Order: sequence, then structure tokens, then C-alpha cells
Amino acid sequence: MVQLGVIQCLHCRRRKPLSEFSQLNASGVPRPYCKPCNAERVRLRHYNVTREFVDRLLLIQEGKCAICGTPGSAEATMHIDHDHACCPGRRSCGACVRGLLCNRCNHHGLGWYEGLPPELRTFDLLNSYLSRPPAMRLRMEVAPAAAA
Repeated sequence: MVQLGVIQCLHCRRRKPLSEFSQLNASGVPRPYCKPCNAERVRLRHYNVTREFVDRLLLIQEGKCAICGTPGSAEATMHIDHDHACCPGRRSCGACVRGLLCNRCNHHGLGWYEGLPPELRTFDLLNSYLSRPPAMRLRMEVAPAAAA
């Protein structure tokens, strides 16, 4: 609904100024989702996970980075980590999602560590995360409940 430069986002249902919406195409038609909601939808689709899955994962991780324990915040979105050996392309299958990480651990720590030869991967904290990531624990909790 466009009225006097204000639109209601189809996702969050908040009425926001037109400047909060990206254009759908060159015609200037605004997207039906505000910029933050659209970014979240794209991110979830990229990793093939649901908002509920990410919320449960964040709950299991107590709102913190799965490696260093830095608390997540609205300003610093947690990064969805996945195993690039499973899905080396631009998108993830979803089954290889491992956890939620802060920017520092995702970009500067884990990426570097996984590039090391196996004999040099001696950090227990990172090895523990890689061998039993939070998403694996979440899937193990959900699987028995689904089987019952």
C-alpha cells in the first residue's frame, strides 16, 4: 500500500517511508519488503534456512558467536556459517549450515583456519566447533522429536 510516500512492508507489517524500500526495477516501483526485511529474506534463501531455524540456533548459542562467545546485537548481524566443502557455490543446501558467527570469527578466524593443512589445525576451540557445530546439535534434537 503506497500512500503519501509511506508503504507497509509485507513481512514486518510496519509502515515506513518510501526511502526504506528498494526499487523493484527501473520503473521506480518499490519492492514489497523494506530493506532490512528484504535483506533477511535474501540471506535466509541464500543459506536455505528458515527464520525459525536461525532463531532456534541463536537460542542454543545463547545469543552469542558459536566460537568466541561475543554477544550478537541488532547492529552486528551474526553471520550464517556453512561448510564450503559441501556447497562451494554461491548458495548453501542448508544441511551444511554449522552455526552463527561474529564477523571476526567468520571472516578472519575460521576461513583462515580451514585453509591450513590438517596437521597445523591444533586449536581445540575451533576443532570443537567444526566437529560438533551448534546446528548439528539442533538437528539432532529436532530429529528424534520428528521420529516420535
